[in-house]
Order: sequence, then structure tokens, then C-alpha cells
Amino acid sequence: MMRTTTKGPLLLAAALAIAGAVPAATAAPLIYEMTLSTHSGLAGGGGMLGMMSGRGSSVSRMMDLRLTSPVDLAGGAAAEHVVPDAMRIGPLLPLRGERRSKGDGGTADDQGGRLLLYWGCSASVAAGQPEVIDLQAIDSRVSPEVAAMARHSRRGKGGADGGESLPPRTLWWPQGGPAGGTVPADASAVGEHLVRASFMSHEIRYALDQQMDFLEPMNLRAGSGSLNAAIPLQWAALARARGYNLNAVGAASEREVIIWMASRNQPPMLPASQNTCTIPAGILAKTQGAMLMGEALGPTRSFAHPPQKAGEKRPPIWTARVRVNSFDSALLGMGDMAREAAGDAAADSVVPGGATIMKSLRGLFGN
Repeated sequence: MMRTTTKGPLLLAAALAIAGAVPAATAAPLIYEMTLSTHSGLAGGGGMLGMMSGRGSSVSRMMDLRLTSPVDLAGGAAAEHVVPDAMRIGPLLPLRGERRSKGDGGTADDQGGRLLLYWGCSASVAAGQPEVIDLQAIDSRVSPEVAAMARHSRRGKGGADGGESLPPRTLWWPQGGPAGGTVPADASAVGEHLVRASFMSHEIRYALDQQMDFLEPMNLRAGSGSLNAAIPLQWAALARARGYNLNAVGAASEREVIIWMASRNQPPMLPASQNTCTIPAGILAKTQGAMLMGEALGPTRSFAHPPQKAGEKRPPIWTARVRVNSFDSALLGMGDMAREAAGDAAADSVVPGGATIMKSLRGLFGN
């Protein structure tokens, strides 16, 4: 059974009084997303020294919670997630939002460039590759997220627009703080979960079993340190994985970005039965180093209220989706540079914004 608590409850009445215009319920449906991720390699915080010395990389567990409304939320809107004892944190996790920018932060002085796209698991480059994408026209070719990240990889940070902002529509946990969404190493998501908010007339309730708990580390390994040669890859075959995504990215120059993808399939790129792949020889040779990232896609589970019976089509008041995944990452061909690199700084030393680009690649080909 779910543990109930009166200590530190959500002050619904106070929040409504402050908000004033916050209605008892927003237009349906409200969307809740919970992501449970295991991070190893650079993303796990182990750095390259441990990986290169054979000690392995550290592993961390992270959780991301997001409650999204279809309408703007007035000031004072509040929400919280009550987690089971097995999470070893909480039990109340506050969900907070920020005002969002009205503009897109873009700039008109884009100097252009190109993206060289390779794909497939093979020792040599397949015929018809690379596909060359003009980065000045990238908006019409890829998702907005990838287009923004590709521009960022050549410009670096900046270009934020300081114009008018809009009220938030999404509240999330964590927000700020040095630990981010890190949870204890022995945390488990198994048990009853409850989400309540000042603008929801119904609480969100769901239960998770062992199948939906954190995944094991992916343990992604590269079998060659030379960017001129084919690079064999291997990773753990995870029992609950639905499949795997693999990407590598490097900058040949300020105006040329090279990306390799394990396949052009929609995620997952590779089936759950596969735990080896090869980056073709020479595609990263023009870079000083590249970042490799792997993702094991675990199980997902959806919930809704009211529950839908077979053949029934009642509009939901809320929907909730829980995703489980495992990430691993490494630097390729960095030599002595790798000994001084760690975490996101290492990714950005290969290509500015590299870590974010990698996470956005799944939208490269759209629907």
C-alpha cells in the first residue's frame, strides 16, 4: 500500500489563493512523463582516467519527472510526486516550472556549414554514403531540436533572446541543484506513485513492478583507439532491453560535423538480440576525436484515467508514461587528451554541445 503522509503536504488551498486564476482543472488531458535512466561511462561521472586504467566507469541512476498542461499555468501553480520508500529519497518531490521564452533564440548570422551523415554496422563505408546536409537549410531536413543543436555545435553557446516570456506549461523535477536528477545507487522505483497538483481535479496514481525498475549498465566498449581503422563496438545484452541506439559525432572543422548512426531505423536502431556493431573505417579520421554514445531502450508502460476498456474511446483526464533506459558514452581517438577530459566538458571538447546533439539524434529522420 502507498504510504500516506501529512508532513509537508502540498498546500493546495494556499496555492489556489496565490494563483487566483488557476482553475480547478485544466483542459484534458494532462500528460505526465517519468524517465528512469542508468548512466555509465562519461555520463556516469567516472571520467576517462578510470576507464583507461581498467577500473571501469562509475554508474549513476537518474530520474526525470515532467507534468505538462495543454494550457498556460498561472503563477502559484504547484505540484508534487510522492515516491515509494524504495526510492530512498523524498518522499515528496516538488515539481517546479519556469517561464518560457517567446522567441526561438535564433540568430541571423549563421555562417553555414555541412553535416556528413554515415550509418550502418560495417567495417567499410557502404555505397551512397555520406549523405551531405547543408546546415543553412537544415531546418527543412531534420527536427527543430537537431537543427538547433547542429547550429550550436558551430557557434557555441549564446544567442539567447531576452524578449518577452510566457507562463510555464510544464513542471518538472529536478530543477537546479548540483545533483540534478541523481538518486541513490540502491534506489528502486518499485511501488506506488502519486502525483497531485493545485490545478488537477484528479490525482495521478500508478504502480510499478520489477519489470519497470532501473536497467543495468550498458557497458559499451570500443575495440580500437584509431580513428583511421574500423572501430568494433560491444555492449552488454540486457534482458529487459527492447533494442539499442548507437551514435558517434565529431567536428572535422568549424563548418563540418560528422555523425555516424548504427542504422537509419526509427528507434530502436538495433534489435535487442544484437550486442555488437562496427563503425566503418576512416569516417572519423578528419576529426581530432569523437564522442560515442549508446542507449539501451528498456520497457515502457502507459497509464490513463479513466481506464479505457476494450473498444471504448473516452477522452482521458490524464495520461502517464514511464520509460526506462540505460546510457553509456566514451571518447574515441582522443589519446592523451582523453586523460584530461571528463563528463560533459569532454563531449564539448570534441564538438560544442556534443552531449545534447547525441541525445537529439533520434529525431533526425522524423516520421
